[in-house]
Amino acid sequence: MINYIKKTSDYKLYISEDNSVIIKDNTIQYVFNFLLKNYLTNLSSRETITKRQFKYKSKVPIYVDQENLYICVKSYRLENSFYINYHSIISYEIINNYVIINFRSNHSMKMHSKYTFLNQIEKCIEIIKYTEKMKLFSLC
Repeated sequence: MINYIKKTSDYKLYISEDNSVIIKDNTIQYVFNFLLKNYLTNLSSRETITKRQFKYKSKVPIYVDQENLYICVKSYRLENSFYINYHSIISYEIINNYVIINFRSNHSMKMHSKYTFLNQIEKCIEIIKYTEKMKLFSLC
């Protein structure tokens, strides 16, 4: 399971997956498009429909599937972009102006974007509730 995807100023991607970090020379768009292709969609379409459905103006979480919902800490359009997989988080703790995030792969991360993180968590919960509701309707 991917924990997070980070693009640095040298335009390298650092993908934390399970207990390792993979360094790629690709864009975040490429990675998301690769993850979304099995669902016959792409990043641009997923972002557009999520914005419309939930009336988000910016920092749209990227829903891939039931195990991959990416919190947008810093957009892929910006330098040093950063996405965290909501489903890889087992807990988080708020201390002053930062957040300690604990991942399923037994490591932690300190993040200084406390308000962005909390706002994104709320968006992810909203998206999860929506997808669960839609699943129930499809069973009828």
